[in-house]
Amino acid sequence: MSTKTCHVPNLQRHHATCGLNYSLLIRLARRFGSENSLQFILPFGGQDCLVRMGFRDLGPYTGLCDSQCSLLDGQSTWVPLPAFTVRLYHDMQLAEVTDESSSDFIQGAYPYPNPSMVQPNEREQLDQFLSEWLSYCLHHGLADLSAYGIDTNELSGTGY
Repeated sequence: MSTKTCHVPNLQRHHATCGLNYSLLIRLARRFGSENSLQFILPFGGQDCLVRMGFRDLGPYTGLCDSQCSLLDGQSTWVPLPAFTVRLYHDMQLAEVTDESSSDFIQGAYPYPNPSMVQPNEREQLDQFLSEWLSYCLHHGLADLSAYGIDTNELSGTGY
């Protein structure tokens, strides 16, 4: 007889990951950013990628950060480039992946198997991947865009 157990999120680990995400975003903003956006070059899969992050809906307690990547040479890649919408909680100094563009809310736990084939701990995996991605950006990002023929004043007005 098999008994299926439901995934129970580890809130302590989840909050630690979200705290790390917030810290990494703040460090990236200080290193590469201006007031409401940041941009830098990142070597990615043997090609150079332009990473843009914009902060919006900033309030005293919450805000959103949109992150997009694009290859500088305009070619496509077989690896999908990371793109995130991250909810920031300034009062608790936490940042977690959210999907503001869809009506689907990322649940803390999912039954498995399910029709969408979502992992039982999908939220934890997304936040962990965000930590790894932000850490990679912080350690390998290049701030000098002029070497690539990119005028930073030209990019700052494009928005998302």
